[in-house]
Amino acid sequence: MSTTFWSAVLQWSRLGVNAGLFLVAARYLSLAEIGAFATAFAPVRLVQGTLRAGLGDIAILRAEPQDALIALSAAVGLIAGLALAVTGLMLPPSVGTMMAVLSPIPLIQGLAQPSEAHLRRTLRLRALALRTLAAQTAAAAVALLALAQGAGPWSLAVFALANTALTAALSLWLAPIRLGTCPKRGEIRALLPDALRLSLRDLAGNATLPLLQLAVGACLGLPAAGAFQIASRVLGLIDALAIAPLRYVALPRFTGLQPRALRGALARNLRQSAGIACIVYPAVAVAAPDLLVVAVGSEHAEAAAPLMPAFCLAGLLAALAMPLNQALSASGHIRLTLNRNLATLVLTLTLALPGLSHSLTATVWALPGASSLVLIWYLKTAHRLLRPDPRELAAE
Repeated sequence: MSTTFWSAVLQWSRLGVNAGLFLVAARYLSLAEIGAFATAFAPVRLVQGTLRAGLGDIAILRAEPQDALIALSAAVGLIAGLALAVTGLMLPPSVGTMMAVLSPIPLIQGLAQPSEAHLRRTLRLRALALRTLAAQTAAAAVALLALAQGAGPWSLAVFALANTALTAALSLWLAPIRLGTCPKRGEIRALLPDALRLSLRDLAGNATLPLLQLAVGACLGLPAAGAFQIASRVLGLIDALAIAPLRYVALPRFTGLQPRALRGALARNLRQSAGIACIVYPAVAVAAPDLLVVAVGSEHAEAAAPLMPAFCLAGLLAALAMPLNQALSASGHIRLTLNRNLATLVLTLTLALPGLSHSLTATVWALPGASSLVLIWYLKTAHRLLRPDPRELAAE
């Protein structure tokens, strides 16, 4: 079967099962309970995305030296986990205790990240998909059992921990990458510039929703944070079905291509992404009120449905920018993607500030507002960097 098919299975099992479990649990939890979990998990989710995208991408772009990659990934995971644990102890118990319990997740993921990157770099998507499906299914079963026993929002924490541990164990089993020798400081230092840029790029790119989640919980209360989390999980489910399969295989396919071949691959990926996104996101925005009633019940749907048009527009804009992000990273223009993510993050938080004092709906419209303004500049700059060289045109 094609790599795109297995990428779709992988992304569905990674994001779809997760979002599906959350929507099932949401029917039995109050908005305040959902908000408490979402607020505690937001920084963990942010670190997870940074490890997976930042350190995972550097392991794809620079396959050697393995020892330095393993040491760097483990060290970053350990530091991030300790920081989360300390932060959790400083927060109110309703949120801080759960954050402290979830704090081992970055370390577990950091230990297995080089193995997952090896599987991804070699496009062993079938193995990745079956691994993730098995881990997610087992973790979801444990979480549902905990929910049935009255664990409440802690059932979602159980899922997050079990899923990370099982996924890491299966990754290490499928690709048992271990330290051969003690990594040299020079090798680690050589990795740091690109690893830092990639990590900052994805930290900025992944920070918007978690930081808004934290801000909504702090300023508008845990019930508002619960409604925000429901809408963002629906957005994640759409992304898993529509765009994530294309995004996951784009970077490995773009890496190493000559400029002319890269532009051709980029054009194909853009057509595919735009064709899917321009149908799926508007359709979900229109049908959101009815879909949410089925997914989470009428009470929660009433709170989350007004947020969906803004979320869907933001998802559409992100889908249109995705192929450019991967092509620019593959061609070495990491700084531009970093600047785009930083600009989107800062502008989103700036536009959201007025809404945080009185309105959740006004707050979430900062997402597409900032994305659209930044995308105009981003498209112009990306075209300048990826357009054909005049000498190349003359040779043709």
